[in-house]
Amino acid sequence: MKRVLVFFSMIVWLLLSCSASVLAGPVEIKIAVVMPEGSTWTNTLHAFADSVKKETRGDAAIKIYAGGVSGDEVDVLRKMRANRLHAGGFSGVGLGLVLPEIRVLEAPLLFDTPEEIDFVKEALFDDFSARFDEKGYVLLGFAEAGFVYLFSKQRIDSLDNLQQTKMWVWKGDRVAENFLDAFGVPAYPLQLADVNTGLETGMIDSFYSPPLASVAFQWYARVRYMLDFPMVNSTGALLMTKRAFLRLSPENREIVRRLARTYCDRLVALTRRDNAEALQVLGEAGIELIPPTREQVASFRKSAEKNYRTSIPSLYSEELFDRVRGLIDDHRKTEK
Repeated sequence: MKRVLVFFSMIVWLLLSCSASVLAGPVEIKIAVVMPEGSTWTNTLHAFADSVKKETRGDAAIKIYAGGVSGDEVDVLRKMRANRLHAGGFSGVGLGLVLPEIRVLEAPLLFDTPEEIDFVKEALFDDFSARFDEKGYVLLGFAEAGFVYLFSKQRIDSLDNLQQTKMWVWKGDRVAENFLDAFGVPAYPLQLADVNTGLETGMIDSFYSPPLASVAFQWYARVRYMLDFPMVNSTGALLMTKRAFLRLSPENREIVRRLARTYCDRLVALTRRDNAEALQVLGEAGIELIPPTREQVASFRKSAEKNYRTSIPSLYSEELFDRVRGLIDDHRKTEK
């Protein structure tokens, strides 16, 4: 009799377990990005979502909230902490709110080529991944917005003209504030969503941006000039909360990790292509590309060194900065 009871108890437990599994359905991963639908970012994320669904056999389902419908990056992080969102595509600004030292990748005039960026990010991926893990996040993959240029309604072909601008800075972006302050350029903090209004009303007359972002957000339509000198590499990444990540089975975690790295690498390549095409759009729109003067370049490089000192140790350690610079030097030696 005891054997019969044990047998039936096991059957009941199995049935309940199966029912709970069926009722639970797939693990839903809600990802938010500020880039609009139809952009390279969102198109790549949709492809990533399709691959995750296929390889996990439907056990994981990714839902994408694009175009800033979930708010700016501060809002997205807050909702991730509250478990209302599970992941997000972030710029260096959002990443820095979680891990300030990641902003070393956006030190001005540090990188000369995309290959140097790739080399440093690959070398430091596991290190940064461990640091994000300590903060409760999973670094799924690096992305980028591209090299940042200065745009303005007025000519910025001299240091004096540049210092007369009303330059937008992303509210709360300490790196950009330090960067502009080192160059003697007054900064006017606004949220990302307010840049167009600021340009329209005259609250600001200039902004810094990769070419692609200036086109995607339509900022370029309100300016006339671009200083043809890449100032900063604008980094990015895809983050997920550990709490949401651990809801996946061990097998599906590895699938999501692998696919995220693949699609983030693809996104970087596509972003670089789109930035090159955006430069053509700017030219066709009549935006004048102004080459920097020798005086400007010399001043920028001097100010960049000042910026590095300002950011140590408030954002990143001297050890980390020296490590990044050392990696760049190593890469340059191999390229000679």
